[in-house]
Amino acid sequence: MTRSGYRHAAEKTKIPEHQEKASRILVVEDHHLSLTLLKQLLTAHGYQILETAKGLQAIDLARDEQPDLILLDIRLPDMNGFEVTRLLKQDDQTKTIPIIAVTALASPEYENKGFGEWV
Repeated sequence: MTRSGYRHAAEKTKIPEHQEKASRILVVEDHHLSLTLLKQLLTAHGYQILETAKGLQAIDLARDEQPDLILLDIRLPDMNGFEVTRLLKQDDQTKTIPIIAVTALASPEYENKGFGEWV
C-alpha cells in the first residue's frame, strides 16, 4: 500500500516544542474521507481529536469534553450545522468554544447565512 503525499508531509511536520498539552478539537463530519483527512492532518500537528458524525452527539461531546475548537460540517444526518451552532452558542457551557464551519457547500447563500447569524 502506498502513502499519499499529503499523509507523508503531515507525518514529517514537527510539533512545536511550546505545545505541552495537545489542544482538543471536536471534528463533526459525516463524510468518512473528509474525517480521515482532517484527523490525519490535525493529529500530525499534535492535536487530540474527538469525533462524531451527528449533530446531537456533537452537542453532548462539546458539553462533556469542553474542546478547544469545533470543526463542524453543515450537512449532517440528524440536524444541520447551523442548528448545532445555534444550540451550542445558547448554552452557557459551550457558548465560548470557537466553531469553524467545514463544508463542501460553498455557496453565497450558506456563507451569508453563517456570517449573518453568528458574527
